[in-house]
This record gives sequence, structure tokens and C-alpha cells, in this order.
Amino acid sequence: MFLSRTLQFCKTGFRGLSTSHPKSISLQVLVSQSNDLVANVALEEWMKRCSTHRTNNLLLLLSSNTIVHNNYKSIHAFFSGEDERGKTLSTDQLAQQANLVFSALPKDTALVELPMVRVAAEENGKGNNLLISLPLDSHVDDDVLKTTLQCIANSFVQKCRGGDGGYSLSRISLVRPDGGWFPGIQEIQRDVQLSLKEIEAIKLDKANGKPKTNG
Repeated sequence: MFLSRTLQFCKTGFRGLSTSHPKSISLQVLVSQSNDLVANVALEEWMKRCSTHRTNNLLLLLSSNTIVHNNYKSIHAFFSGEDERGKTLSTDQLAQQANLVFSALPKDTALVELPMVRVAAEENGKGNNLLISLPLDSHVDDDVLKTTLQCIANSFVQKCRGGDGGYSLSRISLVRPDGGWFPGIQEIQRDVQLSLKEIEAIKLDKANGKPKTNG
């Protein structure tokens, strides 16, 4: 397996992955090295907003060791891409990608709730993306989170080794959600941080029986 810092953002797209076959399907698998909730939520949002700069099918894998909502950790998989004809993936095709994620999970994966699966339109209005959220037990070790991400990444990479619907090229890249890798992500992180603080404030007011006030 090839793990390296190969992803670089530029005005024309991502460097480090190319193919001489225009009809082949290439895949870029990005695995965040951070397990910080704010940083990874911002990275996911950055990818959504910059969809016009992506030149390949993309799988972004994230994890969070921050205990949120109903007291669980989480793994997120964000997928966006096209078929070999450059057409938007259908709901059935996106479902196949979701099933690939689920089938890659280790048998002892400690899910505390059913996974959330959502299909949404790209920011540029062209195509759809797939978002999967896997809620894990709060006692899951960080090494288990990393292993689970690796299993999902391996499953997608192995799909390139021939077979119907496989990818002609694939590469796994470890990335860091910071400005050196993703220009402008700092502003998104600040927005995410403010949003989370507002949500926590609303939850605290509800817990204390205080009504929400405007202005």
C-alpha cells in the first residue's frame, strides 16, 4: 500500500494521480490524520465547497474521538465521483459505494446506533455526494478508529484490481486538515467552532429550562 503526502491543491486540481486512459475511473482515497471534530468537519466542508477542483473520484475518511450528541465517537466517509462516461452517479451506484463501506467494517465494530446515510447535491449543482456517519461506542480506542479507517480505505483500493465496476487507478493519501494542505480551511474551522458553541449554548439553555431568545 502506498501511504504518502501526495495530495497538493492547485488551481487546476489535485496533483499526484493521473491516467492516460480518459475513460478509466480513478480514485483518490484521503485519510485524515486528525481526530479533532472541528478540524475534520471543516475538512469535509472544504471538500464540498471545492468540488469544482476535484478531477477524480474521491473518498474522504475521517474519525472523531470527541464525545458528542448521544455520547459516542464517530467515523465519517464522504464520497463524490462520476462513472466512466463522466456522468453523475445514480442513487443505486452511490448505494453500492455505501455497501462497500459497510462490508469493510471489522466484524467486532462497536456501532451504538444505525449508520446515517445521506445523499446531497454538490455545491456547484453538478452531481451528488454521499455522506456516511458511523456512531461508535465512546470506549472505542483511537487505534481501533484508525484500523477501521484503514479497512475501509483498503476495500476501495482493492476494487481497482480488475472486476466489474472497479477503479483503474487508486491511491491512499494521509492528509492533515490545515491551511498548508487546504488553503482557506482556517476560516471554515472558525465558522464550525462558532456553530458548535452556539449549539452547545442552546442545549445548555434547554437543560436549564431557559427559552431561546433572538437578538
